[in-house]
Amino acid sequence: MNTRETTSRPGRGSARVEVRSIDQVPLAERHGRVRDQFTLWFGLNANIFVVVLGGVTVFLGLNLLWAGISIVVGTLIGLALVGFHAIQGPKLGVPQMIQSRGQFGFYGAVLIFAASIVLDVGFLAAQLVIQADAMNLLIGEVSIPAWIAILVVPVVVLTVFGYDWIHRFQKIMTPILAVTFVVVLIQAIDRGAPTGAAAGTTPPTFAAFMAATGLFVVTVVSWAPYVSDYSRYLPPTVNLRRTFAAVTLGIGVPTVLCAFVGAYLTGLLPEASSTVAAIADVSGRWVLPVMAISLIGSDVVNSYTGMLAVAGILSCVHTIRRSVVVRVVGSLMIIGVGTACALWGYQAFVGNLSNFLGVLLYVLIPWSAINLTDYYFIRRGDYDVPSFFTPAGRYRGFLWPGLIAYLLAVAAQVPFIVQTFYTGPLVAGLGGVDISWIVGGVAGVLFYLLALRLVGAATGRRGNDGGGR
Repeated sequence: MNTRETTSRPGRGSARVEVRSIDQVPLAERHGRVRDQFTLWFGLNANIFVVVLGGVTVFLGLNLLWAGISIVVGTLIGLALVGFHAIQGPKLGVPQMIQSRGQFGFYGAVLIFAASIVLDVGFLAAQLVIQADAMNLLIGEVSIPAWIAILVVPVVVLTVFGYDWIHRFQKIMTPILAVTFVVVLIQAIDRGAPTGAAAGTTPPTFAAFMAATGLFVVTVVSWAPYVSDYSRYLPPTVNLRRTFAAVTLGIGVPTVLCAFVGAYLTGLLPEASSTVAAIADVSGRWVLPVMAISLIGSDVVNSYTGMLAVAGILSCVHTIRRSVVVRVVGSLMIIGVGTACALWGYQAFVGNLSNFLGVLLYVLIPWSAINLTDYYFIRRGDYDVPSFFTPAGRYRGFLWPGLIAYLLAVAAQVPFIVQTFYTGPLVAGLGGVDISWIVGGVAGVLFYLLALRLVGAATGRRGNDGGGR
């Protein structure tokens, strides 16, 4: 791994609207420091959404001790995947989803782009509802739909200005949010200890523990399709171990802290109308605007990454590289759809959120396993980046090893799914445990075997061509 860390600064253009979208960032425009990755991801994960998810672990029947264990275990599993995605950014200089063309093909990756857009829109909608709920508790005369419309405004501005402004905003938010959530935790502890079932130490059912753990696996892994988008401007000479550490610590520390705050508050005030209301009860109304603002950065990266996925799909029919128009229009499309979903579904938020996160596990884990297998074990980081942008390149058309492995892995999960709308036939024999997200990890093995057998990807030039059509 490289050992040199850059001290370069953004160019003059960084004060203006970002001009690049899905194209590779030239070496002359690479800038930033590894520590910026820590502040970015800390600011993105120190938020009320994670607090709400921590409360869900208690609603699932876990006491505070086991809720904490499930939070830590799920977060660590997710970080093991996300950290290795993060260091692809400085190496290749392209968005994470564009790099997926190396596994699925120029056109085949549209499937992954579409899944990414659903992810971005879903998270944006869910977060806007949580933010609006916080502000509605502060100023009840303004309805939740009206607050959703108001909170979208800064999201539009930051998304349009782009990469450097996202980093700058999170540098400001990191110390504010760190102090706020530590204060909230101290106030919660001072208020008293959880009582009843939440105060016990009895291990939960394995099904409940796995459900809670899976919740945080997907919470962390959901950053995988994003993570290289925000490290791709770093020079390729940065220290990759430090980059890995900056990203994983930036995600892991606030996730565990905020989720534990949520679990503690839910155990302390089980009758509260919502986790947001519990925070206001413990800390006072001053905390509500901070809770709402805490999710602006995450709203922005969902919009920004969704825009990149839209640009990726459009590039299949029209050449798109450096285009401010595409960035702005794509961003507004994602924000518009996310806002519409928030306005439509806010009254049934909790049920919608649980179902949404469960489905995410089924589509994200197989993609992540294939991407990491290809990058680290088959191509070993050796990609022909110009071929990401043309159907006539090395990753032409459809790369069947990746597509077949992905679809087989998704299908293999179906018998193990536990959802409100469907329960797989093998779940009962496992005591009701949903292990579908673990089964999804076989995608990496399937991909490796298919790549070896169908195209000899590990050893020959034809393998590097990827078996495209």
